[in-house]
Amino acid sequence: MDSAAFAHSIFGGLPGFNPLMFVNTSGLCATTKLLQCRNFGVFQVDISRKFQRGPEAAPDLTEEDFYARKDVVDQVGKYTDENIPEGHPLEWVPILYQFEVARSAAKRDRDWGHIVFTDLTTTRFLLVMCFGPSQCDCGNPYHHDYEELTKYQADRFMSLATYVYHKGNKLNWVRATYTTTDSKVLPVSFMDPNNVPTGSEPGKPSIFHITADDFVPSLLPAELEKIDNLLAQSSRELPPPALRQKVLGTKEARPKPEAWMGGKEKVLRQCAYCEKLGDQKMPMCSRCKLVRYCDATCQKAAWKAHKPVCKVAANVTKA
Repeated sequence: MDSAAFAHSIFGGLPGFNPLMFVNTSGLCATTKLLQCRNFGVFQVDISRKFQRGPEAAPDLTEEDFYARKDVVDQVGKYTDENIPEGHPLEWVPILYQFEVARSAAKRDRDWGHIVFTDLTTTRFLLVMCFGPSQCDCGNPYHHDYEELTKYQADRFMSLATYVYHKGNKLNWVRATYTTTDSKVLPVSFMDPNNVPTGSEPGKPSIFHITADDFVPSLLPAELEKIDNLLAQSSRELPPPALRQKVLGTKEARPKPEAWMGGKEKVLRQCAYCEKLGDQKMPMCSRCKLVRYCDATCQKAAWKAHKPVCKVAANVTKA
């Protein structure tokens, strides 16, 4: 059964309860993690313990992906330990190891971001994409999918954070780069929060420094609907229409990977009741747009637990 629905079915009657109160280290919804960072504190959302054991403890990642992400987490952790005093506002904490902007939003592999770190003020973010072998440097723009996809994910994350954090501390920047199987070392300039990278070394992955003033709007209407539903479940005030327009992008602006063929692969979905995997055609709850089911049988069986969560989303849709 979907964990949020299960929690709501048990604790939904308690005063002040909302379904985002339960922190899941393995959660892949970036909207939920951003909300939890400010609701409960960054360290409650820290995912580094996921990589303190072997890959068998992370069945949602391949062994190759597990070690690629662990390497990034270890590098940033070492930099933090050696250069930033404990408890300093600019300390880097990993909060996501793979993410989609909202539940059930990603349709293809290109829609997934990878590792995200935040400082303790949740106004600065590091985003690292983990890819396979390095691509050639022949000058063909279609052979630089890694660069395009990394910049795209940085713009999407800044669009999302701008929308979710429309009240509170003003965002500063999202800084993004990528690693490959033969280029694993992160530049110190990427991890240094006090300096803006002035450029990348020749032949090395680029560093993209995206600010709250220069990001490319990258969220789609269907994604914003899901995000609004999650904000409502957290009892958050929805952003004003003007901000919605500021972060709204188009399908045409999405990267179309040519060399990285994995980016075109469609994402499998999981039934929110029996947890079996299926394709993108799995029926989606028509009200909350956040969960999918194998069929009407699973949806009916899950309804009692899902109903309280879904009713909140329905009220957002009517508003």
